[in-house]
Amino acid sequence: NENHPSVYKELFNKGDAFLPVCDYFAKRLQKLGCPPERIHVHYSGIDTTKFTFRERPIDNQEIRIFTVGRLTEKKGMEYSIKAVAKLVARYPAIQYAIAGEGPLRAHLENLIRKLGMEKHIHLVGALPSDEIKRLLNNANVFILASVTAGSGDQEGIPGSLKEAMATGLPVISTRHSGIPELIEDGKSGFLVPERDVDALAEKCEYLISHPQRCAEMGRAGRKFVEENFEISKLNRELVE
Repeated sequence: NENHPSVYKELFNKGDAFLPVCDYFAKRLQKLGCPPERIHVHYSGIDTTKFTFRERPIDNQEIRIFTVGRLTEKKGMEYSIKAVAKLVARYPAIQYAIAGEGPLRAHLENLIRKLGMEKHIHLVGALPSDEIKRLLNNANVFILASVTAGSGDQEGIPGSLKEAMATGLPVISTRHSGIPELIEDGKSGFLVPERDVDALAEKCEYLISHPQRCAEMGRAGRKFVEENFEISKLNRELVE
């Protein structure tokens, strides 16, 4: 809580090691007064062996876009919904599925209805992991338009982005918190400013019209996650 940094004083005095999940949070901890020599960035990992990699060239007969996350403000779903809606007139084959539940469901349902996107954008609810994997494997593009919420709530590095990259999906996200530590902009996906609907739509359209780049980004993303976010490797580092 940066509005009341004193709440951490006792913790910083007593704690021997602090393990933020990204460099962005490490810098915030240091700014709050945590001794820098006690800070060790430790990413949260995924088991990449559980995610099948495959290249998925986009076929304009069916363009499948996917998002996973709780329906909360920081996930930025209203911006990805508006961005996809901008593309439907030009690409009527778009189908956008959003998996997850949360307090903004009614708000997002109303937005989809207001945009006239009921046939193209679908809130599919909370799903078991096997169904999430099936949708990841069938998708062409993954979007997570994370933002800093009005309360100050932020992401670390979302696991859903790591999982999407592990399956070979090109990803579109935002310059938010630790996300730039995962996505190499222009190499494994695209990063845009928070709440920038036009930029989200532009990057999505680029991927639709450049299927070869999708394949290249998918390969780069899988490699980066294997090298930096594989859970067995991170667990060994934690033990050490």
